[in-house]
Amino acid sequence: MSYGKLNIWLRNMDCSPKNVWKAELVVKTCGGDYLVDFNPDIIEKLQRAYPHLRVERGSRDGETTIRIWSPDYVQEIKHVEVDVPPGCYIVRAWVCWGNLWTDRSMAIVKCGDDACVNLIVPRADNCIRNVLIPFGVEALEMKLMEDEVQIALNMLIATGKMRVDILRNEITSLAEELKESKAEDASRYIKALEYIEQLVKGIKS
Repeated sequence: MSYGKLNIWLRNMDCSPKNVWKAELVVKTCGGDYLVDFNPDIIEKLQRAYPHLRVERGSRDGETTIRIWSPDYVQEIKHVEVDVPPGCYIVRAWVCWGNLWTDRSMAIVKCGDDACVNLIVPRADNCIRNVLIPFGVEALEMKLMEDEVQIALNMLIATGKMRVDILRNEITSLAEELKESKAEDASRYIKALEYIEQLVKGIKS
């Protein structure tokens, strides 16, 4: 079988290459099978391709990863080329430079072909903003103490550098949009948004 090449680039928010000293790559088929499971010699191949780096099978947040790092902590990992069987892949990475997950990307690799994915490493405050709705859903369903949720919400808003007035408008607007949705779990998110909205109203702008 002819393999293809998957080129994985790490990028800053401005699209410039992102140099890190450690990365954990998640490469799996669109069906959910991990590359390291059905193609275990990938670790050995990468070890030969990058002799100055350490490469091993890893695991992070329930994902099977390809762990690559510089033993002397030099920021030199920004691009990795991986030989993969032809197919459709979902790719993302965790990087030790802010300890963040990148965005996901999909790649279709043909026999003997080259494919390229660019993974954007977000800023920390972006990640904090993205956790607000899941936080509200879980806090509500776990029936956490409201005063404790309020403290946590205050800290998320502060560390995420969010303007309270803009956040209020965004939450109200999203809740109104969801009320028009026929999605099965829409009501779950509407309740969470309304819950967060009430808590945010108590925060001074």
